[in-house]
Amino acid sequence: MGFDLGLIIAFALAATATLADVFRIPKKLRSWVAVVLIIGIYMVNQWLYAPGFDWKTALMEGVTAGLATVGIHSTSKNTIEQWTSSKNKENKDSQSAV
Repeated sequence: MGFDLGLIIAFALAATATLADVFRIPKKLRSWVAVVLIIGIYMVNQWLYAPGFDWKTALMEGVTAGLATVGIHSTSKNTIEQWTSSKNKENKDSQSAV
């Protein structure tokens, strides 16, 4: 009986907002939380319910589903923007102290 991939994705996306708030993850990096949750839940689901569990196949299917769900282009763009803004903020703080 296992869970459908659509249900796993819906559960992971619903849990992402709560976990990101608890761990204070910036909004631009929250899609990575969703990817990790989808991979983790999918692998556990396959381990529990799939006959002949192969962790490599489950990992690749989880990564594929996770990146397709959040959008690899927008996730990459948001991650770069977050790192750039963090570096710029650090540079401004260090320069203002001089």
